Parts: sequence; structure tokens; C-alpha cells
Amino acid sequence: MRKIYRDRFGFTLIELLVVVAIVAILLSVLIPALQYAKVQATGAVCLGNLSGLNKSWTLYAEDNRSEFVGSATYDVTGYDLQQYPAQKPTTTRRMRNFVAQPQDKNGIARNNELDDEIRGLERGGLWPYAESVKLYHCPTDKRHLKPPVGDHAGGGSWGNKGGYRTYSLVAVYNGFMTPTIGWATDEYKVTVYKSHEVMTPGQKIVWVEETDGYGYNGNTWNFYLNTLAKWGDPFAILHNDRSTLGYADGHAEKHQWEDQSTRDMAEANHKEYSTNGQTTDISWFRLHYIPCRIPAELRL
Repeated sequence: MRKIYRDRFGFTLIELLVVVAIVAILLSVLIPALQYAKVQATGAVCLGNLSGLNKSWTLYAEDNRSEFVGSATYDVTGYDLQQYPAQKPTTTRRMRNFVAQPQDKNGIARNNELDDEIRGLERGGLWPYAESVKLYHCPTDKRHLKPPVGDHAGGGSWGNKGGYRTYSLVAVYNGFMTPTIGWATDEYKVTVYKSHEVMTPGQKIVWVEETDGYGYNGNTWNFYLNTLAKWGDPFAILHNDRSTLGYADGHAEKHQWEDQSTRDMAEANHKEYSTNGQTTDISWFRLHYIPCRIPAELRL
């Protein structure tokens, strides 16, 4: 009798279910790993970008009698008339800022397209030292792809798109601060202008990742020194509850945040966000923010 051999061209139902289960298990393992790897990769790029920008800030000071570039962004020219010194102004001087305000081709303040913000970067004091648009941007920051958000979103020269520049200089480094402008935060009391005025520069924060809801990171980045109850301007938390920060000695590193209210503030893009009694993060930040000796009236 002839034997009949039958080739099996398909799976049985049980075999198919086993394969599906194996694929599901593999995906459950691989997808989080791939997402983590992506975050790590963009975090490394961010760290490299801010390190480069921070070095350009240091080089500017070395070329300008140790004086820091201005940390404001008020004007389309890239300059401001600054009352100096902030604590007790005795004169007014023209100060170069690190970037200029976003503007159209005619130099009119505008923020409707990416090129407007790029023109502002190119007119800033750091551009000769950092002639790469990408240095000013963390690849995780996607605000420029959508409209402004938050409690101060858009309008007027702030424009109708989110910001591209991620990194902001903090106000206490040659910021546009006087007893009458910026008085509410008390930052004018500890504003510094030259490298030798900074105590323990390896521990003092100069750059933050900012997510200003106006539409781009405008004006100076401010922080209340007279209270632990609220922050000032929001900053970004883009790397698994961590932010990239630049320090006065030229290095950059990531910092892990602990308080839920800090994460809520970054997500909401809200200015003057309450700490809700959670003071671990704001106390740490304050310690590393004040660049000089703390005046008696600011010792909390």
C-alpha cells in the first residue's frame, strides 16, 4: 500500500498562540528598552550641546575682561541699556546680551516661524563663539513644533509658535536687574558681573533648560530668593525626571528632581508655581543658584 505524506504548511491554533505570546513578551521587553535608549541618546546630545554653549559663555568672558555676556533677551539688537551695578546703580551702560529677541527680516520683533528665532540667535553676543543653531536646542524639546502653552501663552511679538532655544542664562549673571526692575525676586542683591565674583563656580548654576509658555524663552530667567513657597520662571524636565544644568566653571551635568510639585511646574509651564510645601528641590536649587556670599536678609 502506498503511504501518503502530507506536508504541513501552516500552524496549529496552539502553535500560533504560542508564537503570538512570545512576540508579545519580546515587545514588552524591547519597547521600554528602546524608549530608554532613545532618552539616553537625546540626553547625551543635550549634555553635549549645553557643554558647548557653556564653553562659549566662558570664552566670551575671557575675551571681555572677565565680564559675562548679558543674560537678558529684551531687544532685537542684542543690546540693552543697563543700570549698573544692580545693587546701587550709579551709571547706565550699553550691555551685550547672549541672544537677541526673535525678529523678521527687517529686524522687527516677531516669533511666527523658526527663522525668526534663529535671527535672534545670530545677533546675540555668544553667536561668534557658538555658530550652530543646534547648540541652543535640546532635541527632546518639541515646543517649536506647536503653539505656545501655559498661563502666559503667545500674543503680540511673542508670536504664535513655541520656542526653539531650550537653554537660558539665569538672571543673576549680568542680568537686566536693578532695585526697581526685578525687585520682587531680590535677585538684584546677588547679581554678579565678572568671573572672580563667583564663589565655588563648579557648584553654581548658570544655565537651565527652560520651557517658557510665552512662546519662546523671553526676558531673563528669574527665581525668587526670598521664599521657598514658589519658584519663579519654569524650567524643563526632559530626561526622565532630570534636567541638564550648566555651571559657572564651564561644565554641564544632569540633576535628578525629587519633588512632585517640581515636575508639575515643568509640565504646566507656569510661572511662580507653588512648591506645595515640598522644599527639597527648591532648597537645593537656591543653594546652587546664588553665586556670591548670601546677604543676611536672604538667609532663610
